[in-house]
Amino acid sequence: MNDTFIIIPARYGSTRFPGKPLALLQNKPIIQWVYEACKKANCGEVIIATDDDRILSAAEAFGAKAVMTPDTCQSGTDRIYYAAKNLKADYIINVQGDEPFVLTETIKGVADLLKNDTQTDISTACIPTTDFKIIDNPNHVKAVLTKDMRALYFSRSIVPYKRETTPQTQKAPYYLHCGIYGYKRAALEKFVSLPQSPLEILEKLEQLRALEAGMVIKSVLTKKTGPAIDTPQDLQRAKEFAAKL
Repeated sequence: MNDTFIIIPARYGSTRFPGKPLALLQNKPIIQWVYEACKKANCGEVIIATDDDRILSAAEAFGAKAVMTPDTCQSGTDRIYYAAKNLKADYIINVQGDEPFVLTETIKGVADLLKNDTQTDISTACIPTTDFKIIDNPNHVKAVLTKDMRALYFSRSIVPYKRETTPQTQKAPYYLHCGIYGYKRAALEKFVSLPQSPLEILEKLEQLRALEAGMVIKSVLTKKTGPAIDTPQDLQRAKEFAAKL
């Protein structure tokens, strides 16, 4: 029996880029790029969870399994929970549908951490960086991690704050958070049952809900890859990146 499912939430009505999952990147829809990366990771069955018939039809056309979820789902996590409710899955991996260049080793790392670490409720991935343009951008979420890779906090602000500039502090990386999560089934069920938390509301980061509830999030480290796609401008950057592959 397959104990792991990779679920890709794909919503048609993005505010900044309507129809984004079906936008073409080198003659393939973005959602197909994500699906093929997930299949290549070979961690479990891959399912696209969508609220729109057009995405469902496109997914079926390139051979993906897809399920319809209500348009009342408030977030991607709610969508994957709905899709996973009737699956006999111990582990559910949530891979964002706007990450066409997600690395197979990142998906594998998140899945392996979830399965092999008994403390971990939720697994995720981070990229070490010293690029201040990225660090200073509130759209790039930073994670504060312990030595054993447990997340203490996530923020749009620059955290941790470097009180003094020394050769040692200059070398210390920040951790850029990637939008991939692995959930143990009980953790996913608990998470979606919780109300939005105060810090989540302030930062608009739903992973803070889990931390405020005392859940353990641990991270694997991965490397920088091509851009995620939030806007039409990002799609142009993705085309330029894909042309160099």
